[in-house]
Amino acid sequence: MANDILILDDEDDIRLLISGILEDEGYDARVAWDLKSLKAELNKRLPSLILLDVWLEKSKMDGMELLHLIKTSYKDIPVIMISGHGTIDMAVQAIKKGAFDFIEKPFDTNVLLMLIDRALELEKLKKENQELWDRSGLNEVYIGDSPPSLVLRSLIQKVSITKSRVLIKGSYGVGKQFIARMIHNLSDRKKESFIIAKTKRQSIENLEEDLFGIESKDGKIEKIGLLEQAHNGTLYIDEVSNLDANMQARIVKLLAENVFTRKGGSLLINVNIRVLAGTTKNLPDEIKLNSFREDLYYRLSVVPIDIPSLNKRSEDIPALVEHFMGLCSKNLGLAPRTICDDAITVLQSRDWVGNVKELRGFVEQLLLVSPEVEGKAINASMLPREFNLNKENSEERFIHGKLLGFNLKEARVIFEKEYLSSQMLRFNNNVSRTAKFIGMERSALHRKLKVLNII
Repeated sequence: MANDILILDDEDDIRLLISGILEDEGYDARVAWDLKSLKAELNKRLPSLILLDVWLEKSKMDGMELLHLIKTSYKDIPVIMISGHGTIDMAVQAIKKGAFDFIEKPFDTNVLLMLIDRALELEKLKKENQELWDRSGLNEVYIGDSPPSLVLRSLIQKVSITKSRVLIKGSYGVGKQFIARMIHNLSDRKKESFIIAKTKRQSIENLEEDLFGIESKDGKIEKIGLLEQAHNGTLYIDEVSNLDANMQARIVKLLAENVFTRKGGSLLINVNIRVLAGTTKNLPDEIKLNSFREDLYYRLSVVPIDIPSLNKRSEDIPALVEHFMGLCSKNLGLAPRTICDDAITVLQSRDWVGNVKELRGFVEQLLLVSPEVEGKAINASMLPREFNLNKENSEERFIHGKLLGFNLKEARVIFEKEYLSSQMLRFNNNVSRTAKFIGMERSALHRKLKVLNII
């Protein structure tokens, strides 16, 4: 389906001229000339883009007033302003009021078409990003009330309202991209684009083209890069350590001067971007190996955020499992299920190498393979056998490999130590929470832990 463009100009010949140009390019063109005709066209259907003249002598409202009206009621429709008597101040005011760009009459047809293509492409990317975000089922809340999660959530709240760059560190699957999206959504840039630059599994040449765009020798824009797409919004660089020396140098220049050049181009492009970056690596170590620029590290790491692994916040697993149960049930078209405490205990004792991402995948698998018994929650016996046996100290291996070789007294001591060590790990070595869960007085548990050399 062709993009539908509404032309709002009070000069008949201008409307006719632009309509012809757009229709030749495959667009559907509609026209309006004042407030009344604009409302009539908007009521028919919402256009993909509006071309709006600044001076409308036959209308009760001029173009700037109509721009305010449009952006108030239809903020997602891109608007390009047109004027035969434009000034720099007028263009600045139009951009501030929400216009995508400003072009003067008489305009170059190629420039107008380029602006339209760029506006439509950016709006499409915004919608795709939002749809992906909505389908992910994630929200702006970092799930969990464990001490590490409370500290992290507080830091996110504080840093989001600033303009500071943030370096997000953490192992695979902890949710670095999710944290970056949270920071964007809680910032004053939340209405603008959140663009992700993926550096993995890409050649350096393709990555440069994706980030900076491509410009031909005659100045024609062949590709709009992610930097331009993120203008006024946020750019998240996933695994920033993958950038080579040339790319690192170009990012340093961008962060220092807010300008860049497209690949093959010479024109300086000004952008207003908040840059967030993620990494699984220890960048100070990479600096020592001359694999990462020290100046880039300090420019990116104005505020460093370390995301704890799932193993360090195992108290959050019940809440995460409940969240993923509801989300995955909906996505798979299955009836909602619940999970028993004994199964949760097994999950909390597991070593989650893939962190939250692995936990979500497991919950989805569990919904698909666990037997459905009406009115019965998923319990530990319904967990896949290989899942229960994945740890060296799982129940079956523990019994056959250790306990059967000891007398009852020795076995009791071994069991208590293994049991209490697992429970302490589960509650991040919090004696009070562990005591409450296992049904012991805190002081008694504390003595027992000392006797068993656990603390």
